Amino acid sequence: MKIKLYFPDESIAAINRMGLRQKSPETIRWTADHPQSNYAMGVLLRGKSGDILDGKSFAAMVHAFGAWIETDSEDTSRRVHNALVTVATGTESSVKVVNNG
Repeated sequence: MKIKLYFPDESIAAINRMGLRQKSPETIRWTADHPQSNYAMGVLLRGKSGDILDGKSFAAMVHAFGAWIETDSEDTSRRVHNALVTVATGTESSVKVVNNG
């Protein structure tokens, strides 16, 4: 299961100018074994920090910085959509299945 969070190069530059750090791509992990996972829908954990990537935060990244997520399968994509509640946040099209096979 591969999940990567991407930002356009110009957004990385803008984020850096704000004094923040962001890598692109950033590895994301999905797990249902987390206290904040409701009904085994899972949560997404960011990189080494283990901070949760929730739907509200992802929507803000999409709208402000043009972020998107790439996954390696339809099954992984479904898990990401469910964990981020992309239907409610209007970010369905920002999660893409990419076959690098």
